[in-house]
Amino acid sequence: MIGRRPKKRPQATRVRRKKPPFTWRRFFEVFSVKGLIKKPVPWRLLAWVFFVIIPLAMVIATYQWIQNPEHLRITSVEVTGDFKVLNKSKLEPVIAPFIRTNLYLLDAKALEEEIENQPWVSSASMTKVWPDKLIVKIYEQKPVAYWGKNKMLADNGEIIDDTIETEKGLLPVLYSPDDKGREMANSFLKIRRWMKGFPLKIVEFKRDSRGSWKIKLENGMVLKIGRDHQKRRIRRFMVGYQQGLGNVIKQISSVDLRYTNGFAVEWKKGLSADSVFDATKRKKG
Repeated sequence: MIGRRPKKRPQATRVRRKKPPFTWRRFFEVFSVKGLIKKPVPWRLLAWVFFVIIPLAMVIATYQWIQNPEHLRITSVEVTGDFKVLNKSKLEPVIAPFIRTNLYLLDAKALEEEIENQPWVSSASMTKVWPDKLIVKIYEQKPVAYWGKNKMLADNGEIIDDTIETEKGLLPVLYSPDDKGREMANSFLKIRRWMKGFPLKIVEFKRDSRGSWKIKLENGMVLKIGRDHQKRRIRRFMVGYQQGLGNVIKQISSVDLRYTNGFAVEWKKGLSADSVFDATKRKKG
C-alpha cells in the first residue's frame, strides 16, 4: 500500500558462548581434531615424563655425579678458636686425610672424634659452607696444673699426657697415687678459694693414699693439712696469718694444721720462736 513503510525484520542477537577453561586434555584433543596430529597424545604420560621422570632422572644424575670425590673437592679449610695453649699447626696433619673429598662425602663425625682425641682439645664442631669450604671450630681445654713431671691437668679434670714448656714454673704441680684428676682439680680450686688474699703462691699440692693433703708454697714453706676438716684448718691458718703470723712468714719452714684447736709452727733451721719474735720486736722498736 502506498504511504506505508515496510516493517523491519528483527535482528538476531548473538549468543556469546563461555570459553571453556584450558586443560591439557582439551589442548591435545583440539590439535587432534584439526588434523595436526593423527592420534590424540597421551597427556597423562607426558605429564609423568615432564613432572616426575625428568626431575627424578636429574636427581639421580646429580647424586651419582657428587658420589665422585673428585667433583666439588674441598679447597678451603678454616680452623677457628680461642687458642692459648693449643698449637693450631699440629691439627693440619690430622685434618688433611679427611678433606681429600667433597663436602657431601666428608665423614664429619669421624673428623670431630679424631680432633677431640688431640691434647688440649675439649670439643670440635664442623660447618659446611657449600660448595667447597669447611669451617672447624675448636674449643680448647685450659691447663690448671702439672700432674707429676710429665703430664698436665686440665680444668675439666682430664689428665693429659703432654706438657707445655711456657707454663713451667707458672703452674703448680699436683701429685696423687690415684688418677683422680677431677677430684684433685676440685680440691686444688677449693684451696685457692680458701686462701684468697694469701701473698704466697701454691707451687705443689700432694694427696697421699689415705687422702691426706699437703701443700708447698713458693717460699718453700709447707702446710700439712691432713685428711679431715681441711676447710676449717686452712681458715684457722688464715686467721693466724692475719693476726701476726704474716710478719714472720719468711722464717717458717712448715705449719702442721692437724690439731684440734690450733697448729704447730716449725721454724727454719737455726731459728726458734724466741729469736724470731725478738728480732721482730727490735725491728718495730
